[in-house]
Amino acid sequence: MKTIAALILAGGQGSRMGRPKQMLKIGGKAVLVRSIEAFKASKLVNKIVVVTTPENFKEVSALFSDISYAPAGASRIESLQNGLAALGAADLIAVHDGARPLVKAEYIDKCLAEAEKYGAAVLCVPVKDTIKQVKDGFIEHTLDRNVLWAAQTPQCYKGALLKEAMEKYGSLKDATDESQLVEKLGVKVRAVKSGYENLKITTPEDLTMAEALLCKQK
Repeated sequence: MKTIAALILAGGQGSRMGRPKQMLKIGGKAVLVRSIEAFKASKLVNKIVVVTTPENFKEVSALFSDISYAPAGASRIESLQNGLAALGAADLIAVHDGARPLVKAEYIDKCLAEAEKYGAAVLCVPVKDTIKQVKDGFIEHTLDRNVLWAAQTPQCYKGALLKEAMEKYGSLKDATDESQLVEKLGVKVRAVKSGYENLKITTPEDLTMAEALLCKQK
């Protein structure tokens, strides 16, 4: 049987929200708990590693007996490295931000299927706003919205490909996601259309939005 794993990155310290954002509650459940539940509902994922603090893991592991732990690092890339070390060999790997609690299992499975076909795939959505490039407080020009997409997670990869990208480019300090590292290998990353409800909890307003979306789903 293939090992199809999820690495859920949840190492935030909660400097903006007063508590780690992934442990704040929406609809009576912690954000991280909802993220884990989405991957447990996947038809493909058969292993889950949560990369977080010991305190956070103790809280969520009380609800899930079959998830594994890896310690959070000082950056996203370092946390990913720790997660990969704890995971070991895997055929496909989905890397997810634990602060995206409303991801749907159907999108997870679609992204994994595209990664198996193309090597790498990322959930994303077309941007809705007009995007300006700004320098020194002034707009330099307007970007073409028709070719701009906002990346989400999970970002899915063949295991060997992700590990190669991390080995070669994992020391880059300015990488904000791992797909940038895979792109540097010369690999084309498949864009998989997601939904706008797969938002990231970053501010108090995001919590309000997530609550409203949950109510709408009921």
